[in-house]
Amino acid sequence: MGSPVAARAENAWLRSYPFWDAYFAVVLITTVIAMVADGSPPIAVGLVLLLALSYVLFGRKAVRADAIPVRESWWYAASMLVLVTGAGLLDSAAAIALSALVPMAFMSLRVAHAVVLTAAFFAAPMINGLTTAGADPLMILLALAVGLPASALLGTFISRLYQQNRERAELIEELDRTREELAEVSREAGVLAERERLAGDIHDTLAQGFTSIIMLLQAAETGQGAERHVALAVQTAKENLAETRALIAALAPPALDGTSLGQALRRLGEGFEVPVEVTVSGEPVALPATAEAVLVRVAQEGLANVRKHARARSARMVLDYGDSAVRLSVSDDGDGFAPSTTRDGYGLRTMRIRVARLGGAVTVAASPGMGTTVTVELPCSLC
Repeated sequence: MGSPVAARAENAWLRSYPFWDAYFAVVLITTVIAMVADGSPPIAVGLVLLLALSYVLFGRKAVRADAIPVRESWWYAASMLVLVTGAGLLDSAAAIALSALVPMAFMSLRVAHAVVLTAAFFAAPMINGLTTAGADPLMILLALAVGLPASALLGTFISRLYQQNRERAELIEELDRTREELAEVSREAGVLAERERLAGDIHDTLAQGFTSIIMLLQAAETGQGAERHVALAVQTAKENLAETRALIAALAPPALDGTSLGQALRRLGEGFEVPVEVTVSGEPVALPATAEAVLVRVAQEGLANVRKHARARSARMVLDYGDSAVRLSVSDDGDGFAPSTTRDGYGLRTMRIRVARLGGAVTVAASPGMGTTVTVELPCSLC
């Protein structure tokens, strides 16, 4: 059902973007109110309002870019500088907007470029204070000496925090990939070990038994003690058949031990973390042991995915014996996901391989917030 990598890689910085939008809007509205109250010229107010358009066109993409700067970063920086400088020359109250623009400069540009842009931001209020407000130049220079380094330090902190969260997200994603690779290696090692074990069991039982049967039948062909040799061959064949059944039973899922497929599914649902409704419809037919084992494995994997990813309140398994196919569906009422944007996990890939070997198909129906349904269909030619 969906890989958890993307969800874990998402960090607090990414989730904070809507708050930055709101913060920008609050600062902009506050700036406009202060300018109107200060009797600012309409053109100055208009320049500040154009910052909203600049943010929508360039700013949002610039601060959300995975790698900075992007083309929109330069467009946003240029438009901010022109608009704030123009408004600041007309009314020093426009400098209030810098409380939002300075952090965003550091979010969308490298530190050195953002420091230069911040210094340029402060030029207009300083000129305005010297030429129109009649302020003491020493006080303006003092304010500039304090404000510019403070803004640079705050912006550098924001920039480093942003980079740290990006690196942390990349590290989490890399760790998840490594874990998946290790799981794949471990699975392959387990498969190889199981093959070696089966090869040894087959060699020690079936192969030796068939060799004995051949030798006994060849001895019977000589005519000397033919009946005894044939009787021994029959006995050996019976023992081989028993060994074969024992091997098959050892490979079958424990849930199928001494039960029907429907009973095995109900057993899987008992004691699960959330209530599991199990429904069997249609006329049950005998399926090969391999087909029943695959359906049980599918049910196990489906419930495992519900446990790991779905955060569901309930689940449901439906086994339907149809005229042309046997279908098993595992569904839940959990979070769901978007199949078009999520790669199959290891469990689902393995499920598809197992079902494809029997000529069947696996379909996944899911949508965010609407739960997930995994359906397996096996042809009735197996019956």
